[in-house]
Amino acid sequence: MLKSKIILLFIAAACSFAACKTDPAYDQATQAAIDDGIIKKFLADSNIVAGKTPDGLYYQVIKQGTGTSDIVYNPTDTIKLRYVGRTLPPKSIVYDSTLTLIDSLAPIFIYNTAMIGWQEGLKFIRPGGTIRLIIPSTLAYQNTVVSALPGANNTPVFLPANTILDFRIKLISVKKVIPPKTSN
Repeated sequence: MLKSKIILLFIAAACSFAACKTDPAYDQATQAAIDDGIIKKFLADSNIVAGKTPDGLYYQVIKQGTGTSDIVYNPTDTIKLRYVGRTLPPKSIVYDSTLTLIDSLAPIFIYNTAMIGWQEGLKFIRPGGTIRLIIPSTLAYQNTVVSALPGANNTPVFLPANTILDFRIKLISVKKVIPPKTSN
């Protein structure tokens, strides 16, 4: 009886290990190339002219804004902005957006908590400016499945791994926050 329980336990363990499947390792360079091809096709099909950063972020400055010509962000600076985030067509869905059209009620973010694509793209505009960012998955959520973000009509939205994002952002203000100096 004990032998048959041990054999059954061994068989169950072997089946469990056999059923486990590991995903291939995430290769950021390969994914960046895949995303770049998809984005280039989308831009060409849509007749959109956009700039591109060395990291693969595509951007279209809609309105420059006012203020200093070059904004250099500190990691702790706060940014107030309005935005609409969609997935890239053909299945373009709004997955996140600010809930207000009133600048004074717009949300505030700490600069270094924003996704890398935002951090790169916001450098191209000044307060009052508007920009469209086509963000490859490598500068967004990468190969992570993102779930339960409030979409249109407060329905949950699930973004599959390696989703390319399309944002329209209005930068309302930047509050410079200089981090305290640490003593050695």
